[in-house]
Amino acid sequence: MSSSFHRQTRRVLLAVVALAALLGAAAVQARVGVTSQTTNNPLGTPPAQQQRVLKVGIDVFANERIQTTANDRAHLLFLDGSSLTVGPNSDLVIDKFVYDANAGTGELAVSATKGIFRLVGGKITKSNEATIKVGTSTIGIRGGITIVNAPDCPPGATSGDCQAQAYFMFGQQLTVTTPGGSETASRPGSVIDFSSAAPPSPPRIAPPNSLVGPIAQLEAPSGAGNT
Repeated sequence: MSSSFHRQTRRVLLAVVALAALLGAAAVQARVGVTSQTTNNPLGTPPAQQQRVLKVGIDVFANERIQTTANDRAHLLFLDGSSLTVGPNSDLVIDKFVYDANAGTGELAVSATKGIFRLVGGKITKSNEATIKVGTSTIGIRGGITIVNAPDCPPGATSGDCQAQAYFMFGQQLTVTTPGGSETASRPGSVIDFSSAAPPSPPRIAPPNSLVGPIAQLEAPSGAGNT
């Protein structure tokens, strides 16, 4: 065959590879929602992109990492109407968001290493669990509102020294699963304690004022500037 034929074939192959790479990048960087409110300078790092400060109106993507320091907060609104408030000193990744707007179904999965979060379920949680993974523990949420408080545990900390809490505020149910077992709360106002080193506690009604601190962390202090 002629050398011109080989050159043309090579150009076609290169074009196909380039197109596949672009399509792959688009899939990895699929838009899943938008930043609806922030306090100070929470950071977002989309896959294969530079880290940037999350301001109101900035899109968030699948596999994006969200990080906050002591005075930061971020409110994220997903395409199905779910919302996630990320409190101070938090670190999470939006692992998966798939949503079929016509059917009103999909999947929402987040993993966190530390922090405090409030998830308000949208259309996805009406038919399927949204999940928040903390270490080896998984919180499954069906409908409603959940607050998860996951402290930054130092190496060697015991389950008694470093427990996390999942508060079931409203909705159908909340299930906490650890390597040691699983517990489900269906009564609003319940809390389940959990850690990677022990089974989760049975759900109980949260003690009076136990949510004052977590809710205060999720809300901007009076006078703080939102952007």
